[in-house]
Amino acid sequence: MKSPLSHWLGLLLLAGIAWMHYRDVPGKLGETPYLGWLYILLVAGCAAAGAWLLSSAWRAGYGLGLVISLGAIVAYSLTRSTGLPQATGDIGNWAEPSGVISLLLEGAFVVLALVQLRSAQGSAAVHPVTPSTDRQT
Repeated sequence: MKSPLSHWLGLLLLAGIAWMHYRDVPGKLGETPYLGWLYILLVAGCAAAGAWLLSSAWRAGYGLGLVISLGAIVAYSLTRSTGLPQATGDIGNWAEPSGVISLLLEGAFVVLALVQLRSAQGSAAVHPVTPSTDRQT
């Protein structure tokens, strides 16, 4: 495992992202059902990514969390600028506290994920995997 402390920080960030969206699921399902279901997928994806962070598949956890976080940032930007189909009520509402907190958590996860994935890529180049020369006879 690369950096357990970083993985725990990533897990906490994903939990925060999931929580911020989870608490809005009932309202979103009522007003814009497809966004409510996307929130549910986001929460499930954060759970999966967090579980991977604490396993040997931690790179997959950062990758999935990165996709989720970037997707949420893009969706937030669209809902506040042009709006989405059947979701134009938040146009111009850039300073909504829960939205700003979500953006901060998502942005922090993006930075952490990029640092961890780049670090892993660099260490793989320094320590390439070589086939074993030991043979069983």
